[in-house]
Amino acid sequence: MLRILGYLIAVAALVGGAVWLADHPGEVTVRWLAWQVDTSVPVTIVGALAIAFVLYVVLRFVAGFLGLPGRFARSRRERRQVKGTAALAGAVTALAAGDADTARRCIKDADKALKNPQLTHLLAAGADRARGDIEAARAHYEALLETPETELAGLRGLIETLPADDPRLPELARRAHARAPQAAWAAEAAYAAELRAGNLDAAQAILDAARKKGVLATADTETQTARVAMARAEAARGEGRLADAAKLARQALDLAPEDTGAALALARIHLAEGREKKAAEVLEQQWRAAPAPAILRAYLDLWSGEDTQARAKRVRQLIAENPEHPESRFALAEALLLAEAYPEARAAVAPLAGPGATAAANGRAALTMARILAAEGADAAQQREWIERAAAALAA
Repeated sequence: MLRILGYLIAVAALVGGAVWLADHPGEVTVRWLAWQVDTSVPVTIVGALAIAFVLYVVLRFVAGFLGLPGRFARSRRERRQVKGTAALAGAVTALAAGDADTARRCIKDADKALKNPQLTHLLAAGADRARGDIEAARAHYEALLETPETELAGLRGLIETLPADDPRLPELARRAHARAPQAAWAAEAAYAAELRAGNLDAAQAILDAARKKGVLATADTETQTARVAMARAEAARGEGRLADAAKLARQALDLAPEDTGAALALARIHLAEGREKKAAEVLEQQWRAAPAPAILRAYLDLWSGEDTQARAKRVRQLIAENPEHPESRFALAEALLLAEAYPEARAAVAPLAGPGATAAANGRAALTMARILAAEGADAAQQREWIERAAAALAA
């Protein structure tokens, strides 16, 4: 409504002005050199407007002509942008599909069109890793370190691709953690680097900060804290402080109850203290929590001088509270095989050769059955049947 009102007022003003000029035409005389022009005011105004219009048209034409190179360059840039964006989309799609060769071709096209080396470095690194060319990927990650915007991506790529013993890793990990303390991967990398370097206090400080900030889950920080405690235990053991070593190893095992390494370390420390019974209790407790072949070997090594019958009895004692676990059955079958109790050995391993067990358990059980049959002197065809069953199960 206001716009219409304004329009009407403007029209009325123009009409009023035209009427007033018609009623008061006046005279205008222009002398220039030998020229003299006598005219009225309305004609002068119309002439001035006509000259202004012509000047405007001429200036627009000149400006358009002078701007042709700029418009051409802008149009060319826009075409390159469209082409480069399409190439980038093709590279990302190819990488997602696992087609590294197509991705590299698209990346080259994008680099030519966009002239953005950092972006193409990032994509090229992914393509090289997909092709298995880790050295080439590292070169691209190194280039990403040169600009603040891409530094973090370069750090992560190098940390993931450098070997664990590379001397640059600790500094790269610390740099990444300083740049992105809220990133779980950076905290884990910095922790691992400090742990490998033996900086246990620094490693624990990283874990504590990550737990407080919620960067790492509580279960993860407990597992990693267990590793720090184990490193402290090994250091204490090396210094002859066996009581401290045992305390730290127990702390590690309490934090990570299924950690076979922590249980074995604690048992070794108790053996060094001369506490064989305590070492056996640790191994028995660990078998109840997480049976593993290494636990069985360490347990039987405590009584290495016993005969096969006594060792079978030891195995029964070890597995008594977890007899149905596959590792318990394999341990018992092996001990009974060595004790030449073949029927009992077959009975121990038979459930693992059935359809309810995993393919890996089926394979191991079939091989054990073949060994039992061979020890009994059974028919070669029977032995071959079990070996073929083992091969089929392990290949599945």
